[in-house]
Amino acid sequence: MISNNTRLWTWHVAAGLILIILLGLHMFGMHLNDLLHFESFNPEGGSPIDWANVASRAQAIGQVVFYILFLGFALYHGLYGLRNILLELNPSPGMTTFINRTIVIAGVILFAFGTWAAIAARSTALAAL
Repeated sequence: MISNNTRLWTWHVAAGLILIILLGLHMFGMHLNDLLHFESFNPEGGSPIDWANVASRAQAIGQVVFYILFLGFALYHGLYGLRNILLELNPSPGMTTFINRTIVIAGVILFAFGTWAAIAARSTALAAL
């Protein structure tokens, strides 16, 4: 039978692999467009963070889903890694419980806030039409 730690570690590694793909897509679309002449993510030209480009991307539901998935995998991978670093300090059982709960609560709050931000950006971009 697979232990809970093994299962969590497997998800950590899987999230890392998925992040490599998502980060590659992000870098390709946002930061390498001048080099590769791929303008579909920055249709207005200029910087990827110019409002016209941000609004254009935010209007596409696929981009919103991409941002939310990227956020979820990055949070899980990063917070699970932080948890492992903290647990290597051999805290007491009570402190271990505190660390686990704090990281889960922080992750849920950050994910909810980031998801809200992505959806709010889409609403704002659509309202600007």
